[in-house]
Amino acid sequence: MVVGLTLALLLLSLACEAQHSPYSLKFTVSPKEFVDTIPLDYVRGQVLLPVRFGNKSCRFLFDTGASQTTFFADAIPEGATPAGFTVSHDAIASRDTVSKFYLPPMTIGSTTFTGCQATVQQRIGRNPQSFDGIIGFDIICRGLSAKIDVRNGLLILTDRPDFFQDETGICLKYKLNLHVPYVEVCPFGNYREQALFDTGSRQLYMMHKRSFDKGVRQTKTNLGSQMEGRCMGRHAIGHGGVEPRGEVVFLALDRLLLGQFAFCDVHTLTTTGDSHIGSKLLEYGAVVFNPKRRSLCFQPYGNARSAVVANQPLDKVVVPVSNRPVVGLVRVGSEPYHLGFREGDIILMIDQRPVNTFADYLRFQPVLGCTYTFILCDSNGNLKQVDCIW
Repeated sequence: MVVGLTLALLLLSLACEAQHSPYSLKFTVSPKEFVDTIPLDYVRGQVLLPVRFGNKSCRFLFDTGASQTTFFADAIPEGATPAGFTVSHDAIASRDTVSKFYLPPMTIGSTTFTGCQATVQQRIGRNPQSFDGIIGFDIICRGLSAKIDVRNGLLILTDRPDFFQDETGICLKYKLNLHVPYVEVCPFGNYREQALFDTGSRQLYMMHKRSFDKGVRQTKTNLGSQMEGRCMGRHAIGHGGVEPRGEVVFLALDRLLLGQFAFCDVHTLTTTGDSHIGSKLLEYGAVVFNPKRRSLCFQPYGNARSAVVANQPLDKVVVPVSNRPVVGLVRVGSEPYHLGFREGDIILMIDQRPVNTFADYLRFQPVLGCTYTFILCDSNGNLKQVDCIW
């Protein structure tokens, strides 16, 4: 009996291994020799594209930090068929084995993609009503050039390799790592690092904690007023959950260089995931990807060579823990800290409305300058009330 059970488990293991394969880019694109101008929505720092499967219309996030198309488990399109399993990497450097599906023909604008594979993920950390899935950098890796212009609300997609050759701007080479693009940035002194170009992140810039420590050691830079504080906590959310708890450094960078373009007065913080440039950059200029040359061309609006960001620092962050909204970090000395927010607090109610899940919290869309009443449960199980101006 034991021998039979062992043999059955071995056969099951071999079957699963046989179905485990890398994500494939062997999909076809039609028509040929095309230039497609596709309307996009830029909503709360997210680039959203209209996608169709037959007569069904969807909305997808265009995320250059994702290496492949992804569907949420509650929105798999009719006609999708299983394609085994693959290893997925997310923004916080976690790995997981996930299911793959072959998709029915997928149309973006007037361009149809046939034979695409897509991974399946659970929804974590996003409003379940915001979009149905993710279009990743695989469409660029497949050889399509693209221009993202959120000011004019459009994505230009083409299979003509030299269509954008006369476009001007600040052009940088990008490197591919796990099929997603990394570009060089300079956050302080003469320290340069590779940052993921990630339109799936709403922030302008976040810095890998190990890269930050390395930069300080190498340049012997005294950041002084560019460091706003340190605390223990976590804030980055990936498909695999929330990043591990660790030390977070709050930064107020004098300038962040992308090529010859300077973003000035940038508030940010460190993370355990890769450093990354996010979708906030798209508010300052259009971006052109040329996969033939592996180049990224940033085209500042108004031909500017710098921009003052002056964004508000992230003093507190709420993350999902066991599907509950939990304060992941709060900067010591900040206004939320003085009011009573602490790392580990669970949000139970906002303005007398129960908040039972993290999705409930995401549906709460605060108005800047308004005061809200939070009922919190601290790590010792004690309840407390905090009135906070958002």
